[in-house]
Amino acid sequence: MTPATALLSSILAMGGLHFVMMVWLYVSRLTAMKRAGITFDNATWAAMRKLPNWALNPAANYNNLTEAPPLFYAVTLAIVLLGQADGVFVGLAWTYVLLRIAHSLWQALINIIAVRVVLFGASWLVLGVMIARSAWLLI
Repeated sequence: MTPATALLSSILAMGGLHFVMMVWLYVSRLTAMKRAGITFDNATWAAMRKLPNWALNPAANYNNLTEAPPLFYAVTLAIVLLGQADGVFVGLAWTYVLLRIAHSLWQALINIIAVRVVLFGASWLVLGVMIARSAWLLI
């Protein structure tokens, strides 16, 4: 596998994570709604906010995956298009993916904020290194 292919594969892995979290959010939310007697006809914002954390946390993580990861996609594509793909970028990209998987699992299952902040911050640090290194290579 070439470095460019490995980088592009990391984008697909993040897309897969986003899809898994979407399925998780629907399954958990629909299950919780059924248990709480909430139907689509009587669902309100207030009622949905009262669902248990095991149903709310996957949805919160799904929303979180629409924030930083799109920048990751753009940066990764830029690195490939600029011809900068190498083993260092591959390692950074897959580290980012692994941190985001850990963050998603942590937020959906445990959600102790102190740990989640570290995982989130570490993923941003990796993304920042990718951006800075790519910019440096352009100089």
